[in-house]
Amino acid sequence: MKNLMKLHTLLLMLFVSTALILGSCKDDDDDIVEGDKTELNALIAQAEAIAAAATTADYPQSAIDAFKATLQTIKDAAATKLTQTEINNLIVNLNNAMGTFNSQAYGYIDESLYLNAGWNFDEGTGTTATAFSSTAHVATFKKGWTTLLGASAELPVWVDGVKGKAIYLDNGAHLEVPYSPLFLPADITISAWIKNDVKGWENNVIVSQNYWWGYKFATQSAGKPLFTERINATTVQDFDAASGEVTPLVWTHVVVALNSTAKTLSFYIDGVNVQTYTELDGVGPLTRTLSFVDGPNTYTAQPFLIGSFANDDEIALHPDNFSWISNDNVGSFKGAIDELKIYNIALTDGQVSKLYNDEKP
Repeated sequence: MKNLMKLHTLLLMLFVSTALILGSCKDDDDDIVEGDKTELNALIAQAEAIAAAATTADYPQSAIDAFKATLQTIKDAAATKLTQTEINNLIVNLNNAMGTFNSQAYGYIDESLYLNAGWNFDEGTGTTATAFSSTAHVATFKKGWTTLLGASAELPVWVDGVKGKAIYLDNGAHLEVPYSPLFLPADITISAWIKNDVKGWENNVIVSQNYWWGYKFATQSAGKPLFTERINATTVQDFDAASGEVTPLVWTHVVVALNSTAKTLSFYIDGVNVQTYTELDGVGPLTRTLSFVDGPNTYTAQPFLIGSFANDDEIALHPDNFSWISNDNVGSFKGAIDELKIYNIALTDGQVSKLYNDEKP
């Protein structure tokens, strides 16, 4: 409602300003030094394309009508002789109208509020990837599991992604990001595009925070998305998407959304909810304390990992926790990852569907 009121207010202001512009043109048109409309005309063309594609499947009809009316008012004003200041004002108004209209789309996600971290991996060169979110977390390329893999341990490499570039991981390759509480919100959604090399790779970890003593998001040997969360000081719980599998060698959008208040956990594949668990299934609030003692082991906050659930420092510190690791079960990702996002809310079905449709190639 507030957004619609903003649009109607903007519309009224534009009608008034247009009348003033047209009136002044009649009186002193010859005295106006006309500005450059190149940017304005390009923006109008962009807005026209958005308006033409808008349907009631994506927006309320009232929002479509208000946006088209605002656009027409700006077009009428743009057809007159304008100073550069007047042109610049119309550009600002149209950008604001487009932003408001986009925010009214069904399933809209305000990433300025809810995106804690996001990487598109479009650098394509170098050994770091910087998040595009408001906090520019830097992920550094690392080798891992070197005690097991030795000289065959690898660094991540750049490959073509679902959009732009992506990272390819194998033989312990992963990225490390300095820990931040932003990686451990009360509610969390993890969204990523992945292309698994094989179906039967166990512990194909997409991201993790303190492995099972925080959370990890992976695919398991049957290709099903898997989420592990710590629900109290000594208990972790595994959940997998029993009715959904990821096809190897195909870019696939995978999402897990945990609502700690409602105690629900949902998995999505290519925008579709394939499994939801509730408190009856053991879902609990995400435990957010990473500094604690469990028997002989003292745990502290570890780096946020992309493509692995433990680095060499952690393996050396707690070797007993990793005695089960083998060459066929390394505990790191085997394949490519792109468009990784961490939200501080549990996205709804509609939001995940829109996210998938916005990001798919």
